[in-house]
Amino acid sequence: MPENFQFASQGAVISAHIYKPDVIEGELPAVVLCHGFCGVKELLLPAFAEAFAKAGFVALTFDYRGFGESEGEAGRLVPRLQIEDIHAAVAALALSDFVDAARIGLWGSSYGGANAIIAATETADIKAVCVQVTFGDGERVVTGNLSDDEKTKLFASLEKMQARKDSGKEMWLPLSKVLSDEQSQAFYQRYCEAHPALKTKIPFLTTQETIGHKPEAYLADLNAPLHITVATKDGVNPPAESYTLFEKAKEPKALLEVEATHYDVYEGKAFEQTVTAQIEWFKRYL
Repeated sequence: MPENFQFASQGAVISAHIYKPDVIEGELPAVVLCHGFCGVKELLLPAFAEAFAKAGFVALTFDYRGFGESEGEAGRLVPRLQIEDIHAAVAALALSDFVDAARIGLWGSSYGGANAIIAATETADIKAVCVQVTFGDGERVVTGNLSDDEKTKLFASLEKMQARKDSGKEMWLPLSKVLSDEQSQAFYQRYCEAHPALKTKIPFLTTQETIGHKPEAYLADLNAPLHITVATKDGVNPPAESYTLFEKAKEPKALLEVEATHYDVYEGKAFEQTVTAQIEWFKRYL
């Protein structure tokens, strides 16, 4: 069973869970898990955290500010703030007497993978990174299937929404309306009743934040070994995004291809294949 844990991030209290191996001898390597778009620590992440703990790592899951049980403006998704939360999580974990501060890695899924890549470029404290079903350029993901006319209309809408925000009349949308692709809709319907935190609203301008989220632009500064898992049937973040990240990343790096959809990697055969490779990566570099 995980232990409840809290830490502060720029004045906000962040709610977290710590997973430990059954036997702790001395200081252990640790992994901070960064969940995806509007996720919460109780959803999808526990299986990975439990597997890491069983393999001998301390694992930490947490809710970004504004989500789950953490403080902050509810539903406000800002990548820069989430990256600061990751740094705060690493710093808090490093102070634990059962963690080796020199052997901490980052794991990130989907949106959290993009966050993890950027966070790892900003500190030498991160010794290894594993990401899965993530993206390199948010603008490509958001606008990749749009015509020029549709793009023009989208950016015009974002300008109007920014003006509404500035006037105190910001538009917020239910998460159920934002997760528009088929795979995400099925995911939401499966988990929304068991996890009421998913029934949140987020700003329309989250689209603008995502468009500006481009972890591939940071890869030249990433010195930590990077492992990327791509789901070949991903209908949320196109597989091409992971391939591009891999091509632009420096050595040491590795790419795992899993025949799965975006959400298949969290369970069953795809999960086993993915987490086994990630454990091997962390064992090699932490």
